[in-house]
Amino acid sequence: MKLSEIGEEGLISRIVQKRHLPSSAPGLVAGIGGDAAVISPESAGMLTLVTTDMLTERTDYLPHQITPYQLGWKSAAANISDIAAMGGLPTWTFASIGFRPETDVEYIDELYRGIVECGNRFGSILAGGDTNSVLGDAVISITQLGRVEQNNLARRSGARPGDRILVTGCLGDSLGGLYLLLRLGLAEALSASKNLIEAHFLPMPRIPEARAAVGTGFIRAMMDLSDGLAADLPKLCRASGVGAVVYAERLPISNHLCTGAERLGISAAELAEGGGEDYELLMAVAPEGVPSVTQAIEETGTRVTDIGEILPGGIAIELAGGERRPLKGGWEHFAGEQS
Repeated sequence: MKLSEIGEEGLISRIVQKRHLPSSAPGLVAGIGGDAAVISPESAGMLTLVTTDMLTERTDYLPHQITPYQLGWKSAAANISDIAAMGGLPTWTFASIGFRPETDVEYIDELYRGIVECGNRFGSILAGGDTNSVLGDAVISITQLGRVEQNNLARRSGARPGDRILVTGCLGDSLGGLYLLLRLGLAEALSASKNLIEAHFLPMPRIPEARAAVGTGFIRAMMDLSDGLAADLPKLCRASGVGAVVYAERLPISNHLCTGAERLGISAAELAEGGGEDYELLMAVAPEGVPSVTQAIEETGTRVTDIGEILPGGIAIELAGGERRPLKGGWEHFAGEQS
C-alpha cells in the first residue's frame, strides 16, 4: 500500500494503533488526535528543554543504505542526545515527516517503529507531529522535549582555564562507518565492520552518563559531539571565552575503528579528531572533580577519557612529538562536507 492510497488521517491512525501510542499519560493531558498536544507544567525547580533536528534525504542519509527503522532511530537519537548534552531527561517527542506519495506505508511503519523504540529506550513518548507529501527528497524533523533540575542544567559556557576535557566512549566510529559505506557499499561495509556501521546508523544517546556526570556537581560545561571534536570543541570554547589543547595520543579509539581505518587507508586518529555523529559527551570538568565524574560515568558501563585541558586562549591538538596544530575536520552543514 502507498501513502497516496491511505491518506494522512489513515496514516496517523495506523501509526497510533501499530505503535500503541497513548492519548494521555502522566504529564501528557492530551496527545495525538487533537489540534495540539497538552502537557502539564513541570514541577517547581524543573526546567523544560526543547530541541529540534532535521534529516534530509541524500544530504543526511542515503535511503538505499539505511533501513527505515535505523533512520527513525537515528532521527530520534540525535535529538535525545541534545537533551543529554544539557544534563536532562527526555520526555515528549514530536515527529514531522515529508515523503513522496508513492512511498510504501510499510516503510513509514518501520520509520515510526525506530522513532518510538528509541524514545521509549530513554523514557520519551511520541506525543504528536505532522505528515506531508513532497515531490522531491524526503524530510524528517523531530522536536524533542525534556526536563532538568535547575541545579543540574549543563551549558557550553562555564569552562575555565585549568579544567580538564573529558569525553565518553570512543571517537570516530560513526565517520569510519560512513566512509566504509561510501567506498565499499552496504554489503561489503557490513562485512568489513558491522560495529562501525551500527555506530553510524544506531547511535546511543548518553542520557545515563550525562545524568551521572551532572549529579557530581563538577561539570563546568558540556555538549554532545554531533559535528565532531574538531567542530564542537571550538563551539564550547567560544561559548566559554576560553581555549583548549587536546592530546592526540589520548583520543579514545576503538579496535573496530583501527581495523576499519586500515581497510580505508586512513588514519584512525584523524577519524577520531574530525568524526561527526558520535553523540558522545564532551565535558569541561573542574580538576578536583575528575575522579568523581570518571567514577560516576564508568558506573553506567561507559568509559570516559581525559583528552586535554582548557586554556586561556587558542585551540590546538598536540601531536606525539609535541608539535601543536589547529584541529582538522568536523561537519559543516552548509558546506555539506567535512571541513
